Amino acid sequence: MEQNPSTYIQNQLRQAQQIELQLEQTSAQKYQLDMKIKEIERSLKEIEEIKDDTPIFKSVGMIVYQVNDRKKLKDELEEQKELSQIRTKTLEKQQKMLEEKYKEIEQAIRQNYDGMKKGKEGTN
Repeated sequence: MEQNPSTYIQNQLRQAQQIELQLEQTSAQKYQLDMKIKEIERSLKEIEEIKDDTPIFKSVGMIVYQVNDRKKLKDELEEQKELSQIRTKTLEKQQKMLEEKYKEIEQAIRQNYDGMKKGKEGTN
């Protein structure tokens, strides 16, 4: 069953709106990860700059406890940073794919709309 051009355009517009929403969500997630990476980098820098005899505390939920193994803490932070960077790259790829899909839909809508206009002009 073939759709009429108006229904096709409406469906394409709905898809475009869904992609816009996904792009917004992806962008928000990427921003949060970027902030997390910066926070981790600041923490790692602080660990390097403070004296070895200065106590370091770690917050887990509502609990704060002293960390005795600085190397283990640094390793954990480095791992979190690396995982966040990988996730950021994944989100960037997803964002690029969504942008390309959006452009394709936009182009399809334009072509279909232009075809509808030409069809109406030909009947006048």
